[in-house]
Amino acid sequence: MLFRGINNYKSMNIIIDQTESQGALWLGDYTAAINQQLLKQKNIKTVLTVASGLNVKYPPNSDIVHKVYNILDIESCNIKRIWGDTYQQIDEGLQKGSVLVHCAAGVSRSAATVIAYLMRKQGMSFQEAFQFTRLKRSVVCPNFGFQRQLKQFERELQNSNQKLDTENTQQLQISQQQQQIIKPIIQQQQLSNLTIQPHSISITEKKQTIRRNQLTPASKFPKPLYQSNVKQAQSLKK
Repeated sequence: MLFRGINNYKSMNIIIDQTESQGALWLGDYTAAINQQLLKQKNIKTVLTVASGLNVKYPPNSDIVHKVYNILDIESCNIKRIWGDTYQQIDEGLQKGSVLVHCAAGVSRSAATVIAYLMRKQGMSFQEAFQFTRLKRSVVCPNFGFQRQLKQFERELQNSNQKLDTENTQQLQISQQQQQIIKPIIQQQQLSNLTIQPHSISITEKKQTIRRNQLTPASKFPKPLYQSNVKQAQSLKK
């Protein structure tokens, strides 16, 4: 079961295909990691060695980013502790080119690390990521201790996502409540800022208005009718 498909065994297999925006993710063994010609051919710029005691080195002038995680392939080894850093290294490496994650055989340690990456990056369950990786590389089979840690990692991711969903929901509710409180205040401020502006008249218009409303001299008004009658009566007496 461990080496199912051994006749089709390859030093490394592609897990995530290359796209226009990022490189490919490869899972392989020790021989793939030391084959610099193969790495160059596949545009692999980042190599993660998830093993202890493997003599994998690259020339100082090499453009390969290489990081080693000293992990033993035993059930009691705490491999989960490196998955935060390996996730970051894989994610950043894929932006620069392709990435190879390897151990001695590409079966247990490196496979568990790639499965953990898929679970976090793609939101897969342990079983989904396990089966997906196995379809790509048939010999994949993390030891039972690593599988237990992957299942625990799955629960942690689920709890983290649930907590994040709860926080987002609470934040949305708080935001809505704040809007309900703030909106009437803003409306009241807008109403208080409304003032009745007096009708303004330009200086020219004021002058014209004053000219039209100037008083007519008394001499130009017609004399009252009673004054004419008085003068007529006086002339008759004479």
